[in-house]
Amino acid sequence: MTWNIQEIPDHALRLISVDGLGAATFSALISETGGVAEAGEAVLRGETMQSLPVAAIRVLKHKMERIEVDAIRWSADAIEAKVVLVTEELFPAFLSPLPACPCALWYQGNIDVVNMPSVGVVGSRRCSNYGIKQASTFTTAFSEQGLTIVSGGARGIDGAAHRAALASNGKTAVVLGSGLSIVYPPEHASLFKAVVQEGGVVLSEFPCNRSPRPEYFPRRNRIVSGLSSSLLVVEAAKRSGAMITARIAVEEHGRQAYAIPGRIGDIASAGCLQALVDGWVSIAVEPQEIIDETKRAWSRFAAVSSCGARQ
Repeated sequence: MTWNIQEIPDHALRLISVDGLGAATFSALISETGGVAEAGEAVLRGETMQSLPVAAIRVLKHKMERIEVDAIRWSADAIEAKVVLVTEELFPAFLSPLPACPCALWYQGNIDVVNMPSVGVVGSRRCSNYGIKQASTFTTAFSEQGLTIVSGGARGIDGAAHRAALASNGKTAVVLGSGLSIVYPPEHASLFKAVVQEGGVVLSEFPCNRSPRPEYFPRRNRIVSGLSSSLLVVEAAKRSGAMITARIAVEEHGRQAYAIPGRIGDIASAGCLQALVDGWVSIAVEPQEIIDETKRAWSRFAAVSSCGARQ
């Protein structure tokens, strides 16, 4: 089930719009109270609950009271956005078990494309022609094999990956570091519109009227990794968001990460080269190895999920 914005009671909308409310806390509240509206109402009444300490309930209540529900409704309704909760079947299954999973995702388009084998493609905003070419070549191969391309919608490699997926009639998912009504970067408005029109999805953990902030982009990167069965880095400096995303994929999410080697001495590829030297990513020379690993990772996850459902 997904929710149209007008279907969500005020108490529920306040709860799911609290910045940083994680899946574990949210699920515990729902389990104790019986539903999202009931949980929101209980918090606003300041009820004592087993799932949260009294002090935490007070903080959550204060945050909920400050949320402008009318502004959120208007901004979401204007773009026909929907929201799916972590407790619902349609929520991306690959993301929901992970640490720091959000309690809800706001989206436009077809959320089903992130409930299938997906590969994350990330890299530098200030990329070279070589980086654009490699991102396009690998992404095209992934799309032709039916993989969803997940990236962060940024300038440079992200945009190249999304465009290559569309050009090859593939599906792509854009994960934003802002609300859906705030197009960032603004020059990608037509790209994001095309993603939705061609059967992909644009999504965010933030309510639609939320402006981008520096601290939101690492959270976006975690979702990019969490939605991806494997991850490819195309050009990235040593201290870059792309390399942080790759670290999260490997160390927190247990994904296989790959990096395309660049020229020695090229700052744009220094992060990829160092990661390859250190051995925590695999070298990406041709797409088929990544395609195979992505499908294997999804199959392993599906098998474990199936066993869990039968127990």
